[in-house]
Amino acid sequence: MKQYKIAIGDLRHKTVGRHSILMPLGIGYIAAYTKSIVDSKDVEIRLYGDSDVLLKDIDDWKPDVVALSNYCWNSELSRIVFNYARKVNPDIVCIAGGPEFPTDQTEARDYLLERSEIDFYVYLEGEVAFARLIQKLQNEGDIHRLKIKPHDGIMFIHPETKDLVVGKQIPFITNMDEIPSPYLSGIMDQFFDGNYAPSLQTARGCPFSCGYCHTGQSIYNHVAFFSIQRIKDELKYIACRMEKYPNVLLEIVDSNFGMYKHDEEIADYITFLQDTFNWPNAFGVSTGKTNYDQILRIASRLKNKMNVTCSLQSFNPATLDIVKRANILADEYIKIQQEIKARGMRSIAEFIIPMPEETKTSFFEGVKFVADAGVESVVTYTTMLLKGTYLASKECRIKYGMQTKFRILPSQFGEYNGEKCFEIEEVCVATNTMSFEDYLDCRGFALVSSIYSDEQFDIIFRHLEELGIGRFDYIYHLWELIKTSDTPISEIYNRYVEETIDELWNSRDAIYSFFTKPENYHKLKTREFGDNLMRKYRTEVFVDRCIPSIELAYSAVETIAGSDMNQDIHESLDAAKRWMIALRNIGAVFKNKNAPWINTDNLFHLPYDVDAWYSDCPNQKTLVDYNIPVNYRVYCDDKKLMSMLNDSEKLYGENIYFLVGKLLVNWSVKDFWKKCECEG
Repeated sequence: MKQYKIAIGDLRHKTVGRHSILMPLGIGYIAAYTKSIVDSKDVEIRLYGDSDVLLKDIDDWKPDVVALSNYCWNSELSRIVFNYARKVNPDIVCIAGGPEFPTDQTEARDYLLERSEIDFYVYLEGEVAFARLIQKLQNEGDIHRLKIKPHDGIMFIHPETKDLVVGKQIPFITNMDEIPSPYLSGIMDQFFDGNYAPSLQTARGCPFSCGYCHTGQSIYNHVAFFSIQRIKDELKYIACRMEKYPNVLLEIVDSNFGMYKHDEEIADYITFLQDTFNWPNAFGVSTGKTNYDQILRIASRLKNKMNVTCSLQSFNPATLDIVKRANILADEYIKIQQEIKARGMRSIAEFIIPMPEETKTSFFEGVKFVADAGVESVVTYTTMLLKGTYLASKECRIKYGMQTKFRILPSQFGEYNGEKCFEIEEVCVATNTMSFEDYLDCRGFALVSSIYSDEQFDIIFRHLEELGIGRFDYIYHLWELIKTSDTPISEIYNRYVEETIDELWNSRDAIYSFFTKPENYHKLKTREFGDNLMRKYRTEVFVDRCIPSIELAYSAVETIAGSDMNQDIHESLDAAKRWMIALRNIGAVFKNKNAPWINTDNLFHLPYDVDAWYSDCPNQKTLVDYNIPVNYRVYCDDKKLMSMLNDSEKLYGENIYFLVGKLLVNWSVKDFWKKCECEG
């Protein structure tokens, strides 16, 4: 038997920066399991994240099978690669798998008829179904015969009747160690070059049934675990290879990390790795929705470098009932925020708009609740209609008057072998309870909130607390000020709202018709269109308007304080503003990383010891009590800063706005602040 060549890809666009820097763990599992049941002498498997490399290998290596992941962010790229593979070799077998696939069988048939380049679709969990299919392809070889009868875990179109052939569902794997480790087996070694971030899965599945999420489907509601020892072995294997890349994050891809008992032991071991290898120093993780006491303990053990997500998605009981989500009780939520604050950690709350029965009023009520509870960062997403979710169903669309549009996923486009392609998502922008105008207001408020609830402005919240001003009231005041006045941020805000409208299209065809024109495609490449708008404009404020944004923040404090403002408070706030500008002008760091600004010590004088007041938190004294003249030396760890910036360029490219936007998601902004010492 000749050696069977299998190319497995999890492809990412890189035209204007990679969508994902993560090692392709999913296809690693597929490859590792396949190798465990197929004689390794009979197959050669290669993994791909880069489409250009795969396209070249289709020409030169000539694989027998091309198998590609199918997500909303790469399905069009996969289509182009499949079609090219079929053009080079009409007998090649094209296999797809992933969540960008309907659960309704009528819709699944239509999908596969439209994607005739796909021979077989592996639905749900992929390891067992894919490996068995490879065995059959090896043994029988006749793809036409294989398309006559069903195969477990596989869907495809019958070549003669054009009916959908559905193999029975394969039971989910309950002992996850049945899947050999793609790390320990060496399958992932090619990705340890500093250009990828390791990803790790400790558990698979989700016990929740959220109607907007792919894993909310009942078939995913069981949770299966990898063994503790295996995870430790993988982590050590990874850390030994990442020691020379201390600024590359670790992504934990679990749906609810920190919620289960074994997560504490894993966290303890990661702490050991941090002490031994100085890695990982940053995490990408989605924390659990219950058992917050344990999640907080884990975050503390990981040296507060893991963000705790306390998401509500909605505060409206009617909405939560429809999407089958149960939030924790309000009193418990407030206690959690108090505990997070006491541990010196930051929390993130997420909202999704517009969902059924959500209104502009209920959205603002939800944001007010989490802000006043102490959440520092509020993140708001537009409702995506993901295939297979309840929100994407015809029933939901009709019942709640969901008005949808289409838009390009952020930076997910490219040109391959002369053909342009765009990854497109369908989003909801209005319902029978939230108009499009209300949606725009909520989106605008979300931008202002994402800027001014950021850790960059944590000192402002100290001022608000001393002055008895609510966080939500402050952000709302800033939003109205920016929206209706001519502030240094208003021009950016207005462009953001305008592009929020312009990014929406009535159909996928309309997007292709417009952006395939050279002049419009150029606008995508220059990021004039097609970027993540929240990240794009938030980053623009931090990079280009850092000092004006700080000055506006302090001006708003004084305005909203009103009659409570006296001369002493005014002078202390002015000193704090000067201190903040001296230490937190991160725009200068990113725009002038090779300039003397970075490694030059500066001396300056303040009439208040702002740094001591800030460092003494929590305390009983107010800033006014620190009216002691002081001289500061301001400096930074330029070697560490330069290392972070240089490593990040390898991951995200040299475009400063894309790079900074990504950095501020995965790293704390305080890593880019200057430091100061009292000179007496």
